[in-house]
Amino acid sequence: MRSIATVLGIVWLAALSGTAAAAGLQPLAIESYLVEPGRPAVLRWSVASDVADSPLDYVVRDYSGQTVAEGQAAVADGNVELRLTLPAGFHDIEFPATEQRFGILSTTVDRADPDPFFSIDSALSWLVQNDELRQGLVKMLHRSGIAMSRERLSWGQVQPAADRWDWESSRRYESLRKLYANEGVSMLEMFHDGPGWTGRVGKYPDDLVAAARSWRDITARWHGYWAALEIWNEPDISFGDNLPADQYAAVVKAVCYGAAADHKPLLVGGVVAHHNRAFLDNAARNGLLECVPVFSFHTYGRAEQMETLIGDYRQWLAVHDQAGVPLWITECGRPWKKGPPRPPADQDSTSALDITMKAVEAKACGIARYFAFVYPFYEERENNFGMMGREGTPLRSMAAYVAAARRLAHRPYIGDLEIDDPAVRRARVFGSTGKTGEVVLVLYTGEPKPEKTVALGMPVLRAEGIDGRELKATAEGGIPVPDGLTYVTLDRLPLATRLRPDTAAAKIRDAGRPAANVARPSLSPIVLRYQFDPALVSAVSEGYRITTDALDRFPLRVRAFNLAPQPQKVTLEVAFSSPEATLADSATRSVEVPGESSVDIDWTADLRRGFTADDRLTATIAVKGGADPAILPLVIDLMGEATMEQRLGRYSQTVRLPIENLAAWRPQIAGGGKIELGNPSPDGWRMTARFAPGDRWAYPRLPMPEGLDLSTLEAIVIRARCEKKAAVRVFLWEGDSGVGYITGGSIIPADGRWHSAVVRFGDLVPSTANAPDPNNRLDLDRVRSLSIGFNSDVDENTLEVSDAYLVGGKK
Repeated sequence: MRSIATVLGIVWLAALSGTAAAAGLQPLAIESYLVEPGRPAVLRWSVASDVADSPLDYVVRDYSGQTVAEGQAAVADGNVELRLTLPAGFHDIEFPATEQRFGILSTTVDRADPDPFFSIDSALSWLVQNDELRQGLVKMLHRSGIAMSRERLSWGQVQPAADRWDWESSRRYESLRKLYANEGVSMLEMFHDGPGWTGRVGKYPDDLVAAARSWRDITARWHGYWAALEIWNEPDISFGDNLPADQYAAVVKAVCYGAAADHKPLLVGGVVAHHNRAFLDNAARNGLLECVPVFSFHTYGRAEQMETLIGDYRQWLAVHDQAGVPLWITECGRPWKKGPPRPPADQDSTSALDITMKAVEAKACGIARYFAFVYPFYEERENNFGMMGREGTPLRSMAAYVAAARRLAHRPYIGDLEIDDPAVRRARVFGSTGKTGEVVLVLYTGEPKPEKTVALGMPVLRAEGIDGRELKATAEGGIPVPDGLTYVTLDRLPLATRLRPDTAAAKIRDAGRPAANVARPSLSPIVLRYQFDPALVSAVSEGYRITTDALDRFPLRVRAFNLAPQPQKVTLEVAFSSPEATLADSATRSVEVPGESSVDIDWTADLRRGFTADDRLTATIAVKGGADPAILPLVIDLMGEATMEQRLGRYSQTVRLPIENLAAWRPQIAGGGKIELGNPSPDGWRMTARFAPGDRWAYPRLPMPEGLDLSTLEAIVIRARCEKKAAVRVFLWEGDSGVGYITGGSIIPADGRWHSAVVRFGDLVPSTANAPDPNNRLDLDRVRSLSIGFNSDVDENTLEVSDAYLVGGKK
């Protein structure tokens, strides 16, 4: 979700691009702001001309804001040099005269053997253009014990033409990758653009032969810098042009074939923003999990939602007989409000707590790698996701994440500790699986409270705050949890009667343990792609909505790419999920595809009766008679444009929503915007939204009919039209808690025409922009209102709804 949107068209932050602020102090050697506890360290700053040569007062505070040191620093020859000896933990040094603060991280880590789990999304290729700052940040990663850094590559910049390469480009890609290698930091490469010279299908490359050839060459040059290659970024949303998963899977197949031609980089796929089951299932049926040995996803939900979310991904993998595929979370963050160079302490602490506890939950649930988002200072819309300040020194979130890497490195999750205190939301234990030895308990209350303590009723070896600073037990033996998370080191033996190893997290972890000696199939040079016609279908992440009346003669065109230099003969066959869908002639086609070329194969289908029982239909194009290596199938999910009467006729229970009652609607729109509601017809509803600069969303709320329990129903059937381009969505709200569940993509095409849609309650996903759900599931019996609205692409837009029904009891 947070994916460095429209990066290449933006001039990035002044302090990170080499044009640092002209006033005040500028830190030198960023890596030196990570110091060893209890040992003298020297910090240096360059001084701008507007700073007087007189000594500068400074104050050093710890994570909690307590003063630990103060004094004066001499200014000489345009520099400040300060010698400090600090205890373990995060520190903030302030120079009141320049109104600046800088972060210092005091920690000791095992740099020789970092835990692969603890990784970070750095994006230095795009976010940091100052070479000195880049070097300092990479050095600090090594010193922090972070195992892997996620980077970004613009494919079109590196290969601006089919016959021209620019390995450095203006972003100095190759130099940065060499820097990572020289500093001993592993790197995850990622790209999500297709060069213009390859042509485009949405945002994907059109010429898959050229794509495979290009990635063979890129891999040949750079594979030595990579620990892994991640293919695309969030293909289920705008970065994949909201196209269905079969389009993404075709690109993955081509890139995998090219990248694996001469070398064998570890390939990572998926990279999804949402747990959109329709997109995920289609990806799996198109062979994605046969191509990539690692599946990655992103989440910006809350820590307590992680267990359910990871369990959902494991369950999805199991359905497709891939339960043991390793899962990586390659983006996971918690922002603070944009504006200042460093966040206020409360926002910094909230960000640190959520990022760190999500890492704890991910480790407990068996995630193989976790990438905190995002290492350098990064403002996006109203948020800042950076774990470093504008000047490049650590924030509390970075300090807390490094402390987690130090305390939990190479310690497996062994269960939860039973604790009576209701304020404790999680009590995860990591350490030896034997009966003796030290273990680390992660006490999580979920909110910073300086006075909070927890009684454990057992001996404690030591306790540390979220940043690794020492905490002292109270006289009564209470363990302080001032940050919302405390690490408690315990002897394993006394835990025996209170340790619960059979937790939900442990079951999710165990479900992901790979079977021994699972061989992945060889990659075929034949890749199949659906050549959809935008005049006939509207492509969305869940599939292709048929928007034409030509259902009785629907053209189905498939392009067969041959990535190999030798010609290939193939025989393909079409099958539909409904026997009512038929073909005008033979389902089988035999073709010869020349080397490094493609051939189109056409069928004509009668789909009209195929949508009688359901509005979804699947077409599968597979090889007939076998092939070696196996050609992965092409699976196309089609959605019919049924009428409201047809859709409602599929259910035994219908409840009409009183959308025409304008007084019942509660306006909700992005800051500064205005909503105008009206009745275009006696039973209809219309919303016109006018937006101020910034976000463009409008989701007015309508209360549910009195006494209605949604748990007896299954879906919403709606007929609507949207005047201009937008993602039209539906929300369900649990009471007045602020917990909302939303459709992952647009429910109708925003083309100014009328469309009907079925919104299944089971397809809704948590809205991470709203309040976290304590039990991480949609409680239909608690839903008290819904929203119908949009995220608009334009400053003024209109949505009209003629009918909206709650339905259940599908026939």
